[in-house]
Amino acid sequence: MSLQEIHAEVQALPADERRRLAAFLVSLRHKDFTDYRAQMAAKIDDVSPESWITLEEMDERLSS
Repeated sequence: MSLQEIHAEVQALPADERRRLAAFLVSLRHKDFTDYRAQMAAKIDDVSPESWITLEEMDERLSS
């Protein structure tokens, strides 16, 4: 299957299926980063308020 055929198939998917596919592709990309889990764990464990963002800032980042 060519990349163009894949593009056409993805475009034909309903929006919720495309979101699930996008999440899957992101998870595959993260597997390629050997230190990704360690980086994410460090961010989650960070207790410095200056490193935090508001929910509104998170919404902005996710919608862009």
